[in-house]
Amino acid sequence: MPGTFITVKWPSGWAVLHEFSDGSKVSTESSDPNDHYRPWLEKNVGKQGIDWDWRHKLHDHMFQPDDYLIIKIRKGKDKWATQAALKWA
Repeated sequence: MPGTFITVKWPSGWAVLHEFSDGSKVSTESSDPNDHYRPWLEKNVGKQGIDWDWRHKLHDHMFQPDDYLIIKIRKGKDKWATQAALKWA
């Protein structure tokens, strides 16, 4: 599928898993990209696997702290690629 690719660092640290209507939040320390990036992408871009998807890219083919993700956003949703790239730069 045609689209736009952005590159973001592999996430780490605290991620908000759920926000309640009263403003309280459930958070966890995580390095799962779906905990960090998926909520925003699903809210703004659409469904994972349809409107966007990511793949893991290893630096020098070895697991190192500077691993990163390539997120592909499908054509027609490209305006969100710029916002996502700036948000996670």
